Amino acid sequence: MQNQETPQTAIDFILDLENRGRRPSTVRRYQYDLEDYLAWIRVNELSYRDRETFTTLFVQTYFDFLITERSYSFRTLKRVYSVLNQYHRFLIHRKIISDNPLSSIELHNDTEDSFTDDMFITDKELEKLLEVIPSEQGLTENQLKAHELLSKRNLGIITLMADHGVTLHEVSVIEVRHISFIKKELIIPTTEQTAKRKIELSPKENEILFEYYQSIPEAVRPAQYSADPFFVAFDFQRLTYRWSYEEDRPKRLTEIAIQKMIRHEIKRAGLRKGISAQHFRRTAIFKAIQDKKDTEQIQYQFGMKTPLTLNRYLDYTEKRSVSSI
Repeated sequence: MQNQETPQTAIDFILDLENRGRRPSTVRRYQYDLEDYLAWIRVNELSYRDRETFTTLFVQTYFDFLITERSYSFRTLKRVYSVLNQYHRFLIHRKIISDNPLSSIELHNDTEDSFTDDMFITDKELEKLLEVIPSEQGLTENQLKAHELLSKRNLGIITLMADHGVTLHEVSVIEVRHISFIKKELIIPTTEQTAKRKIELSPKENEILFEYYQSIPEAVRPAQYSADPFFVAFDFQRLTYRWSYEEDRPKRLTEIAIQKMIRHEIKRAGLRKGISAQHFRRTAIFKAIQDKKDTEQIQYQFGMKTPLTLNRYLDYTEKRSVSSI
């Protein structure tokens, strides 16, 4: 398992499994799942020593990725959960961390569990949120300094999630070349070339995204028609957008940073705790079904890999219709 990027604690964890007599096939499976998670830490530009790495918030972003982007089955998610749970318990035993971030994460079996109303965001909640984001409500003096620079960015991200069901990962990987302000369209990139899909932006959505792009100082603005990230990370200490000197381009906004932003805006709007990117996506899919869109069109629109995912939404919609009669 050892390579330049593998922390010693992970190597020790795998050796401990071997010393306790675990079967080679089990050790290989643990090693594979753990290496994948360690890669997720690096993708989000964190180190193995950062405190953020050992929070429930961060680990949840990984499971959100496995669910929405890889469409992992409940059985596979349980396996990954078990591996990471044991790894973090190992870190506690070594006195590297004091609390297990996995203890606050619950997995739901999408093939068995039914949706409940609290797994969606209401029209009233969304309206309140969209009103608060551009406002100065609940901001400290320091936060106000960055607010003018970030309000359009945050509004653009929430709008894409709420109107089009764009996921955390998809927002993070959008590049400038994927958006055309003239055509008012956005290409959602994926790891599978054939799965790319096109979103038609409303004039209002197009305006919000364009104003955000134009608000970035030219010196650090992502270049037009380039592979530069569209949503750029922000340095709150220096009150400027961040630059990646390794890649010689603006620094990409990470998924955990997007998740933090959502939590901050939700709190500022005084909405219930727990509302996340998945609430926006579920609601966008539910509304598409209510609008009587064709099931194949919905699958394409939201990048669903199998119709099984959509069936759960159809069941929920039917139950809602019956209960309203």
